[in-house]
Amino acid sequence: MEHEPVLRRECVTILTAGGPGLYVDATLGAGGHAEALLRADPGIRVLGIDRDPAALEIARRRLADYADRVRFVRGNFADLETHLLPLAPDGAQGVLLDLGVSSMQLDLPDRGFSFMQDGPLDMRMGDDGPGAAALLADLDAGGLAALLSELGEVRRPRALARAILAARDAGRLAGTGDLRRAVESVTGARGSHAELARVFQALRIAVNDELAALDSALAALPRCLAPGGRAAVVSYHSLEDRRVKRCFRRESTDCLCPPELPVCACGHRRSFELLTPRALRPGPDERLRNPRARSARLRAVRRIVP
Repeated sequence: MEHEPVLRRECVTILTAGGPGLYVDATLGAGGHAEALLRADPGIRVLGIDRDPAALEIARRRLADYADRVRFVRGNFADLETHLLPLAPDGAQGVLLDLGVSSMQLDLPDRGFSFMQDGPLDMRMGDDGPGAAALLADLDAGGLAALLSELGEVRRPRALARAILAARDAGRLAGTGDLRRAVESVTGARGSHAELARVFQALRIAVNDELAALDSALAALPRCLAPGGRAAVVSYHSLEDRRVKRCFRRESTDCLCPPELPVCACGHRRSFELLTPRALRPGPDERLRNPRARSARLRAVRRIVP
């Protein structure tokens, strides 16, 4: 089954208004957004970045008809500047970040992202670094409770942390099914779906250092976009969306001084024009077709020269 890219039409419409040139799909995945960009304009070239070698191989096959216009890079979007600027010192015409875990990764039990099927406690976006099992092996109850609260916004972090670590210490935390049972020992099986999603989200974000990677990519965007170039970011939960919203609003404002100061003392000059005063959301048809799209929010900016 070919997974439908979230907010594909909106992303392509916003980004390609910048015209032909080099575009970066910094979260390439299976290549659905990149394919839509390449179809939109024969003058578009794509630099596709992903840290998952399996995703890159799938994208290579999908985009084989556009091989002369695509370059693939195995890497993290945290290093966007490093990957892009040697190829395009003046920046790209467009940058897309589609955050979070892909449907392809969720559907593979051996990746450990889903609580709907049993698999190893992995949750790595790529194949390097420690997975969730190693993370849980090192945490005490206070540290795990803080992680669940901050990265998952769970409702009962202390109780959940104690239950998870009790399972670990009893040798009953070998896979995602065990983790699910530990969570359900606190929440009960009925109505546990939302809390399970939050727990798995928190561990996945921590394993992959996702928020730090997002902060690095957002900070690099002004240097990675050519004048008039556009960036679009699709996020799936409030932790991501708040960061994107704050960055885009700050960088589309000239002065950041407190309003009581009569004269600007910060010297800040905006580098973006905000293209989405409010986040765009999928319509009812897309939400029905693609349940993963339900929580998606799209925000976009255009690079300006102060």
